[in-house]
Amino acid sequence: MQRRTFLRAAGLACASPMVGVRPAWAAATSLPQGPITVIVPFTAGGSTDTSTRVIMRQVQENTGLNIIVENRPGGGTRIGTDALVRAAPDGRTLALATNNLAFNETLYEGKLNYRLDADIAPVSLTHSTAHTLLVHPAVPANTFEEFIEYAKQNPGVVTFGSAGIGTTNHLCGEYLKSVAGIDMLHVPYQGISALMPDLYSGRVLVLFASLVTALEAARDKRMKLLAVTTEKRQSQAPDVPAIAEFYPEYAFSSWIGYMAPGATPKPIVDGLSAEFVKAVKTPGIMEQIPGFEPLGSTPEAFRSFLKEEVDTSRRIIQSARIEL
Repeated sequence: MQRRTFLRAAGLACASPMVGVRPAWAAATSLPQGPITVIVPFTAGGSTDTSTRVIMRQVQENTGLNIIVENRPGGGTRIGTDALVRAAPDGRTLALATNNLAFNETLYEGKLNYRLDADIAPVSLTHSTAHTLLVHPAVPANTFEEFIEYAKQNPGVVTFGSAGIGTTNHLCGEYLKSVAGIDMLHVPYQGISALMPDLYSGRVLVLFASLVTALEAARDKRMKLLAVTTEKRQSQAPDVPAIAEFYPEYAFSSWIGYMAPGATPKPIVDGLSAEFVKAVKTPGIMEQIPGFEPLGSTPEAFRSFLKEEVDTSRRIIQSARIEL
């Protein structure tokens, strides 16, 4: 299944049942006994952390479970994932999964303390958000086509910043370089907060920013929003083209899901998955985390998606010769 096809299917897979009706695949399920800890492998306060807290609050309201969100940042999400795989496989310890889980299979090949296919049980792919091509006004381009033309005529002049080597905004840029045949210079930072002042001052010219960040920067006219990285245009920015309109093979989004230790019993995994799907389909939930779109998937579909993400990111990383 193609990645973009899966994202569409995941978003629709549980859209037809009314909220509160358990899908058929979750008929024989159970839930953990006792409090649940959800590990977020990022610092508190970011959009990923915030979206998890909103969704888990809804799950808690729906089920009566006591859910604690615990931040364990560092190591490109490896610290949080390591804590997950060491936990008891009883469904009482979960962790957030993002693109980094797939990236790390290549970036840290042979160095990970777990096996993705054996030590992790995917629960559900729950929501995603677009990235964008955000450009400083110093770049003489007001459309995506003009930007590509400028980059082609000025190889190595356009700099694009990222939150670090091997991060999502880094791979977004490398992917565009590959499909468009342009040469941009990557400038890694220690996180987005360190990058933003240089972006606004023009020391770095481009960022593949989250949709929320880009809309705010474009609204203030501090930056130019030229494209989104998803397959289709976003409802929050309908006039902004998708890169796929020009390069159909290009589709990139930041996705979020949840996982359990690999030996967690299937009825518990299925039960948690059903509750996560129910939570993200609750009317009004996405309005609390603007910029995200609900998905919701079965554990099996999430596992297939992860495999494809690993393969896709490996091609990008190896093509760009990205090493840590």
